[in-house]
Amino acid sequence: LYQKRLLEPAFGGGDFLIPIINRLLVAWRSTPGIKDPLLDLKDTVRAVELHQETFRSTYSAIVALLQQEKLTYQTATNLANSWLIQGDFLTTSLEGKFDFVIGNPPYIRQELIPSQLLAEYRSRYQTMYDRADIYIPFIERSLAVLSQGGTLGFICADRWMKNRYGGPLRSLIA
Repeated sequence: LYQKRLLEPAFGGGDFLIPIINRLLVAWRSTPGIKDPLLDLKDTVRAVELHQETFRSTYSAIVALLQQEKLTYQTATNLANSWLIQGDFLTTSLEGKFDFVIGNPPYIRQELIPSQLLAEYRSRYQTMYDRADIYIPFIERSLAVLSQGGTLGFICADRWMKNRYGGPLRSLIA
């Protein structure tokens, strides 16, 4: 498991991320040999969060969790710095492909997105069509960063499967 790569595009309070890290550490520790947590684990997780306060709170919780798991403060902060990105998933640069993309994308109606940012999303994502909710381009970008044979698992509404705005996403998936 620790040789795979996972992305969570909107980690919020860590409801998915913290159990993922717990499982990752169990898998890492269960393999024989001398281990360097920073070397072995730094590229396994990428997680993005837009809201600064939420980011800081979850960052602190993850550092504390890693310290509870007997990693030094320096290693814990280095891992958190490697894993966590404060920014907008739809505009943030990400390196490489991912074996797993998981999470609960945000639901934000277009009317609530500043017009300049909405224009940026529309220029980047073909699925940002008609009155599509923001979770639609989250799915598009997540599919784009999956490795061959990768898995996407999102908790999301199924309205895109029926409504007009979901047409481009349905076409992309087909």
